[in-house]
Amino acid sequence: MKKLCSFYFMIFLGTIFFSSCTVNKPAEPVRTISVSGTGSVAVKPDQVTLRFFVKTSEWNVNLAAEKNATATTNVLKAIKALEIDEADIATYDYRISQDNSKDYPGKYTVTNSITVLVRNIEKTGNVIDEAVKNGANGLTSFEYSVSDTATALRQARTLAVQDAQDAAALLAGASGCILGNVMDIQENGHSSYANTRMLKAVAFDSTTTPIEAGTVTISTSVSITYALQ
Repeated sequence: MKKLCSFYFMIFLGTIFFSSCTVNKPAEPVRTISVSGTGSVAVKPDQVTLRFFVKTSEWNVNLAAEKNATATTNVLKAIKALEIDEADIATYDYRISQDNSKDYPGKYTVTNSITVLVRNIEKTGNVIDEAVKNGANGLTSFEYSVSDTATALRQARTLAVQDAQDAAALLAGASGCILGNVMDIQENGHSSYANTRMLKAVAFDSTTTPIEAGTVTISTSVSITYALQ
Protein backbone atom coordinates (compact mmCIF):
# COMPACT_ATOMS: atom_id res chain seq x y z
CA MET A 1 0.00 0.00 0.00
CA LYS A 2 2.85 2.37 0.86
CA LYS A 3 4.54 1.60 -2.44
CA LEU A 4 1.30 2.34 -4.34
CA CYS A 5 0.91 5.64 -2.54
CA SER A 6 4.51 6.56 -3.32
CA PHE A 7 3.92 5.71 -6.97
CA TYR A 8 0.87 7.99 -7.23
CA PHE A 9 2.72 10.74 -5.35
CA MET A 10 5.57 10.64 -7.86
CA ILE A 11 3.07 10.86 -10.73
CA PHE A 12 1.46 13.88 -9.03
CA LEU A 13 4.82 15.62 -8.64
CA GLY A 14 5.69 14.88 -12.25
CA THR A 15 2.40 16.31 -13.44
CA ILE A 16 2.95 19.49 -11.46
CA PHE A 17 6.50 19.82 -12.81
CA PHE A 18 5.37 19.27 -16.40
CA SER A 19 2.50 21.73 -16.02
CA SER A 20 4.83 24.29 -14.51
CA CYS A 21 7.24 23.98 -17.41
CA THR A 22 4.42 24.27 -19.94
CA VAL A 23 2.84 27.34 -18.32
CA ASN A 24 6.09 29.22 -17.74
CA LYS A 25 7.56 28.54 -21.18
CA PRO A 26 7.62 31.87 -23.07
CA ALA A 27 5.66 31.97 -26.32
CA GLU A 28 7.57 32.25 -29.53
CA PRO A 29 7.49 35.91 -30.69
CA VAL A 30 5.56 36.42 -33.90
CA ARG A 31 7.69 38.18 -36.46
CA THR A 32 5.77 40.66 -38.61
CA ILE A 33 6.31 43.19 -41.34
CA SER A 34 4.16 46.28 -41.91
CA VAL A 35 3.89 47.95 -45.29
CA SER A 36 1.66 50.42 -47.08
CA GLY A 37 0.31 50.44 -50.61
CA THR A 38 -1.53 52.84 -52.88
CA GLY A 39 -3.86 52.35 -55.81
CA SER A 40 -5.21 54.86 -58.33
CA VAL A 41 -7.69 54.59 -61.18
CA ALA A 42 -8.32 57.34 -63.74
CA VAL A 43 -11.86 57.54 -65.08
CA LYS A 44 -13.67 59.88 -67.44
CA PRO A 45 -15.96 62.31 -65.60
CA ASP A 46 -19.64 62.37 -66.42
CA GLN A 47 -20.70 65.54 -64.61
CA VAL A 48 -19.35 68.96 -63.69
CA THR A 49 -20.15 71.48 -60.95
CA LEU A 50 -20.10 75.17 -61.87
CA ARG A 51 -20.22 78.13 -59.50
CA PHE A 52 -21.31 81.49 -60.85
CA PHE A 53 -21.83 84.80 -59.14
CA VAL A 54 -24.13 87.69 -60.00
CA LYS A 55 -22.81 91.02 -58.69
CA THR A 56 -24.51 94.41 -58.76
CA SER A 57 -23.39 97.74 -57.27
CA GLU A 58 -25.44 100.86 -56.57
CA TRP A 59 -25.36 103.82 -54.19
CA ASN A 60 -28.71 102.72 -52.82
CA VAL A 61 -28.70 99.31 -51.15
CA ASN A 62 -32.32 98.57 -52.06
CA LEU A 63 -31.66 99.35 -55.70
CA ALA A 64 -28.55 97.15 -55.69
CA ALA A 65 -30.57 94.27 -54.21
CA GLU A 66 -33.41 94.72 -56.70
CA LYS A 67 -31.07 94.74 -59.69
CA ASN A 68 -29.33 91.68 -58.36
CA ALA A 69 -32.60 89.83 -57.88
CA THR A 70 -33.63 90.59 -61.44
CA ALA A 71 -30.30 89.51 -62.91
CA THR A 72 -30.18 86.35 -60.80
CA THR A 73 -33.71 85.42 -61.83
CA ASN A 74 -32.74 85.79 -65.48
CA VAL A 75 -29.66 83.59 -64.98
CA LEU A 76 -31.70 80.88 -63.28
CA LYS A 77 -34.37 80.92 -65.99
CA ALA A 78 -31.73 80.61 -68.71
CA ILE A 79 -30.06 77.67 -66.98
CA LYS A 80 -33.33 75.85 -66.33
CA ALA A 81 -34.27 76.34 -70.00
CA LEU A 82 -31.34 74.04 -70.84
CA GLU A 83 -33.15 71.23 -69.00
CA ILE A 84 -31.02 71.48 -65.89
CA ASP A 85 -33.03 70.04 -63.00
CA GLU A 86 -34.06 72.59 -60.40
CA ALA A 87 -32.70 70.29 -57.69
CA ASP A 88 -29.24 70.68 -59.25
CA ILE A 89 -29.27 74.48 -58.88
CA ALA A 90 -28.75 76.22 -55.55
CA THR A 91 -27.66 79.50 -53.99
CA TYR A 92 -24.65 78.78 -51.79
CA ASP A 93 -23.78 82.34 -50.78
CA TYR A 94 -25.46 85.77 -50.68
CA ARG A 95 -23.70 88.91 -49.49
CA ILE A 96 -24.33 92.64 -49.18
CA SER A 97 -21.32 94.87 -48.55
CA GLN A 98 -20.38 98.54 -48.76
CA ASP A 99 -17.15 99.96 -50.10
CA ASN A 100 -15.48 101.76 -47.17
CA SER A 101 -12.04 102.03 -48.73
CA LYS A 102 -12.39 105.78 -49.23
CA ASP A 103 -12.96 108.66 -46.82
CA TYR A 104 -16.67 108.51 -47.53
CA PRO A 105 -19.12 105.59 -47.73
CA GLY A 106 -19.01 103.94 -51.13
CA LYS A 107 -21.45 101.93 -53.19
CA TYR A 108 -23.31 98.90 -51.94
CA THR A 109 -22.47 95.60 -53.62
CA VAL A 110 -24.80 92.64 -53.65
CA THR A 111 -23.37 89.25 -54.66
CA ASN A 112 -25.47 86.15 -55.24
CA SER A 113 -23.45 82.97 -55.79
CA ILE A 114 -25.05 80.02 -57.56
CA THR A 115 -23.88 76.41 -57.86
CA VAL A 116 -25.02 74.31 -60.82
CA LEU A 117 -24.52 70.58 -61.24
CA VAL A 118 -24.43 69.70 -64.93
CA ARG A 119 -25.05 65.98 -65.31
CA ASN A 120 -24.45 66.04 -69.05
CA ILE A 121 -20.97 67.43 -69.78
CA GLU A 122 -21.99 68.17 -73.37
CA LYS A 123 -24.19 70.97 -72.03
CA THR A 124 -21.45 72.66 -70.02
CA GLY A 125 -20.49 75.21 -72.65
CA ASN A 126 -24.11 76.17 -73.21
CA VAL A 127 -24.72 76.58 -69.48
CA ILE A 128 -21.72 78.92 -69.17
CA ASP A 129 -22.73 80.97 -72.19
CA GLU A 130 -26.37 81.36 -71.16
CA ALA A 131 -25.46 82.27 -67.59
CA VAL A 132 -23.06 84.99 -68.75
CA LYS A 133 -25.46 86.35 -71.40
CA ASN A 134 -28.22 86.71 -68.82
CA GLY A 135 -26.34 88.41 -66.00
CA ALA A 136 -23.68 86.21 -64.42
CA ASN A 137 -20.52 88.26 -63.79
CA GLY A 138 -18.09 85.43 -63.18
CA LEU A 139 -17.34 81.74 -62.89
CA THR A 140 -15.47 80.99 -59.67
CA SER A 141 -15.35 77.19 -59.65
CA PHE A 142 -15.26 74.44 -62.24
CA GLU A 143 -15.02 70.88 -60.95
CA TYR A 144 -15.37 67.58 -62.81
CA SER A 145 -16.65 64.56 -60.92
CA VAL A 146 -17.94 61.03 -61.37
CA SER A 147 -21.51 60.21 -60.38
CA ASP A 148 -20.69 56.59 -59.48
CA THR A 149 -17.25 56.05 -57.96
CA ALA A 150 -17.94 52.58 -56.50
CA THR A 151 -16.45 50.57 -59.38
CA ALA A 152 -13.34 52.73 -59.64
CA LEU A 153 -12.85 52.64 -55.86
CA ARG A 154 -13.01 48.83 -55.83
CA GLN A 155 -10.33 48.73 -58.52
CA ALA A 156 -8.19 51.22 -56.62
CA ARG A 157 -8.46 49.16 -53.42
CA THR A 158 -7.42 45.99 -55.26
CA LEU A 159 -4.40 47.80 -56.68
CA ALA A 160 -3.50 49.21 -53.26
CA VAL A 161 -3.56 45.77 -51.63
CA GLN A 162 -1.48 44.31 -54.49
CA ASP A 163 1.01 47.16 -54.14
CA ALA A 164 1.38 46.49 -50.42
CA GLN A 165 1.71 42.74 -50.97
CA ASP A 166 4.42 43.24 -53.60
CA ALA A 167 6.39 45.48 -51.25
CA ALA A 168 6.06 43.01 -48.36
CA ALA A 169 7.11 40.05 -50.50
CA LEU A 170 10.14 41.93 -51.77
CA LEU A 171 11.28 42.95 -48.29
CA ALA A 172 10.62 39.51 -46.82
CA GLY A 173 12.49 37.76 -49.62
CA ALA A 174 15.44 40.13 -49.38
CA SER A 175 15.74 39.36 -45.67
CA GLY A 176 15.50 35.58 -46.11
CA CYS A 177 11.94 35.25 -44.82
CA ILE A 178 8.70 33.91 -46.24
CA LEU A 179 5.59 36.05 -46.23
CA GLY A 180 2.83 34.64 -44.05
CA ASN A 181 -0.80 35.48 -43.40
CA VAL A 182 -2.25 38.96 -43.05
CA MET A 183 -2.31 39.98 -39.39
CA ASP A 184 -3.95 43.37 -39.79
CA ILE A 185 -5.20 45.57 -42.63
CA GLN A 186 -6.47 49.14 -42.58
CA GLU A 187 -7.60 51.57 -45.25
CA ASN A 188 -6.10 54.99 -44.70
CA GLY A 189 -8.76 56.80 -46.70
CA HIS A 190 -9.55 57.51 -50.31
CA SER A 191 -9.75 60.65 -52.43
CA SER A 192 -10.94 61.93 -55.78
CA TYR A 193 -8.84 64.33 -57.82
CA ALA A 194 -9.89 65.99 -61.06
CA ASN A 195 -7.17 66.47 -63.68
CA THR A 196 -9.02 69.13 -65.61
CA ARG A 197 -8.31 70.91 -68.82
CA MET A 198 -10.98 73.48 -68.30
CA LEU A 199 -11.44 75.38 -71.53
CA LYS A 200 -10.14 74.70 -75.01
CA ALA A 201 -9.15 77.55 -77.26
CA VAL A 202 -12.30 78.96 -78.77
CA ALA A 203 -12.59 78.27 -82.49
CA PHE A 204 -13.33 81.29 -84.68
CA ASP A 205 -16.45 79.67 -86.12
CA SER A 206 -17.77 78.55 -82.73
CA THR A 207 -20.59 80.31 -80.91
CA THR A 208 -20.48 78.02 -77.88
CA THR A 209 -17.70 77.89 -75.33
CA PRO A 210 -15.88 74.58 -76.00
CA ILE A 211 -15.26 72.39 -72.95
CA GLU A 212 -12.76 69.54 -72.82
CA ALA A 213 -13.15 67.06 -69.99
CA GLY A 214 -10.01 65.72 -68.38
CA THR A 215 -9.98 62.74 -66.04
CA VAL A 216 -10.88 62.10 -62.43
CA THR A 217 -8.43 60.00 -60.42
CA ILE A 218 -9.84 57.85 -57.62
CA SER A 219 -7.10 56.93 -55.13
CA THR A 220 -6.84 54.98 -51.90
CA SER A 221 -4.10 53.68 -49.62
CA VAL A 222 -3.86 50.75 -47.21
CA SER A 223 -1.58 49.62 -44.40
CA ILE A 224 -1.09 45.87 -43.98
CA THR A 225 0.81 43.80 -41.41
CA TYR A 226 1.96 40.33 -42.47
CA ALA A 227 3.36 37.49 -40.41
CA LEU A 228 6.84 36.29 -41.35
CA GLN A 229 7.87 32.64 -41.46
